[in-house]
Amino acid sequence: MNTAAEIELPENDTAVLTVRDLVVRYDMDEASIHAVNGVTFDLAPRETYAIVGESGCGKSTVALSLLGLTPIVGGEIVLDSARLTEMGRAEMARVRGHKIAMIFQEPMTSLNPVLTVGYQLIEAIRLHTSMGKRAAREHAAKMLGRVGMSDAERRLRQYPHELSGGMRQRVMIAMALSCNPAVLVADEPTTALDVTVQAQILALIDQLREEFGTAVVLITHDIGVVAETANRIAVMYAGRIVEEAPTAALFADPRHPYTRGLLASVPRVDRVPDGQPMPTMEGSAPSMRQLPEGCPFRARCSHSTEKCETDPPVRVGEGRMVRCWLYE
Repeated sequence: MNTAAEIELPENDTAVLTVRDLVVRYDMDEASIHAVNGVTFDLAPRETYAIVGESGCGKSTVALSLLGLTPIVGGEIVLDSARLTEMGRAEMARVRGHKIAMIFQEPMTSLNPVLTVGYQLIEAIRLHTSMGKRAAREHAAKMLGRVGMSDAERRLRQYPHELSGGMRQRVMIAMALSCNPAVLVADEPTTALDVTVQAQILALIDQLREEFGTAVVLITHDIGVVAETANRIAVMYAGRIVEEAPTAALFADPRHPYTRGLLASVPRVDRVPDGQPMPTMEGSAPSMRQLPEGCPFRARCSHSTEKCETDPPVRVGEGRMVRCWLYE
């Protein structure tokens, strides 16, 4: 089976998900925080689109926004010609979990600890389908088998605390895919899992993407984990996408200074001389409460000019996009 990064997407594919100029704002007592500011991207059928960046850059806020779980104050989200940003609560509740589903970061806090795995899976299936209780239970057991869990009937009777972290994450994947959504949002799906299980979960998501024909938005802070699974990568910084490119192109020729810094910071034991510290990126991301004028990355950038101090960089290019004055 080809990995997602090897699959060439047809140019005439209609986007299953379109996000335009998304703005999310949290109004606090002391200030208003623009957690996401002008995010734009398209998602093609069967594509895996990875959004990467440091903690606090707005990745998870974008993910939650796709399911209508954040205070969106601007922009547009369109899923299969349905404008999600114009839907009311009741209408959005029918779409969420059916047309678009989400795998959250920590399955132990996403699953109800006092309800069995089977109860929670069956509830999600019956909520969005016309299946009866028996048919829904059979479908739940089938889905657990599809995500690689043996003895599905016994697993349905178990509680979340009786399962390992990797098994709980598989339950979340089964629940998310049980109604065959058009889009699957995976928000840090390998958090708190060991390296071996991380690889298994990512491979499973990629396999099911191909099997079900689902498009995937993969959120992660680790740019290394998406190298083999993503078709395209968007790099976020301070609430904006600063670079977007096909995976192979981004790794071969990173253009934004922040992207280059992220890639240089990926641990490579074979490239570090004995006794030398691992490479890191200088400085830290600015506070979202008070973003500086101009380019928010300029304080950490060795290429910064006077223009970067006053003028926010604009998007340059289509398909291969970078938000930096170096490419004006």
